[in-house]
Amino acid sequence: MEPILLYNRQTGVLEEETVFEKGVMEFLYGSQFGFWLTEALLKWRWATEIYARTQHSPSSHAKIKTFIENNNINTDELERPVASFKTFNEFFIRKLKPEARPIDSEPSHLISIADCRLAVYEIQENTVYPVKAKSFTLAELLDGAVEADFLKKFTGGLCLIFRLAPVDYHRFGFVDDCQQSPVRVINGFYRSVHPLSLRRMKAVFTENRRESCVLKTANFGEVIHIDVGATSVGKIVQQHPSGGFFRRGEEKGYFEFGGSTVILLFQPNTVKMDDDIYKYAAEGIETIVRYGERIGRNPNGTV
Repeated sequence: MEPILLYNRQTGVLEEETVFEKGVMEFLYGSQFGFWLTEALLKWRWATEIYARTQHSPSSHAKIKTFIENNNINTDELERPVASFKTFNEFFIRKLKPEARPIDSEPSHLISIADCRLAVYEIQENTVYPVKAKSFTLAELLDGAVEADFLKKFTGGLCLIFRLAPVDYHRFGFVDDCQQSPVRVINGFYRSVHPLSLRRMKAVFTENRRESCVLKTANFGEVIHIDVGATSVGKIVQQHPSGGFFRRGEEKGYFEFGGSTVILLFQPNTVKMDDDIYKYAAEGIETIVRYGERIGRNPNGTV
């Protein structure tokens, strides 16, 4: 299957993504039988729950050391010692020391809300057109969670897709100082959000389970924040499901075991992405970014 290329901002070069459980992924999304199996069984909630339970079991502890070694996880960043984690999921949702992910505090700077692979797309006539995946409308994505008239305000804006791979730090934060609305749940399937899956699926983001809210931010206007569940993601944990006022970089929630995605929608003229990110996004190449780092700015300063 075609390799997944990523732009590494720290090194300034393109690199091929190391696919978690590559053989399994190529079977599921590179063969007809594997794809049938995914659609017939693996996209359902019960399949994810069964797998998630194995990551909570004491026997899963044995996977932690190998996972760290295979993925070059920097254990010096951990808030607590590796030996203190009793299950693999407990390690998977690990917290880091605050200094490990400094938050850019310049008000006009747009920050990454997670360690992830970042893609950026323009919103054209209420529709997002990913380079190597199926297009989707905002109405399909939000499925009634947001008023149709409000969605019209986002035409001409930007859609940012933060893809968290299994090897990434799986906690995510607020993009700016903001007032968060209550979280609304849209039930759905649990398909993979990996590019290998997106190239084959007709509707991942619009059919997977989503949890959405509106952020009234201090510097980027009204932003729609959508957390997307995926295969093997046992749970999306919201720290503040009822809403409230929060600071930029403050933790909004986390994903239990599995890779997943956060989508942010911005209205026109509120965000300009950094040149390197925008350049590679236009080529369909995601950029590796880290929680709290600058990824763009408000072209008008503050709003």
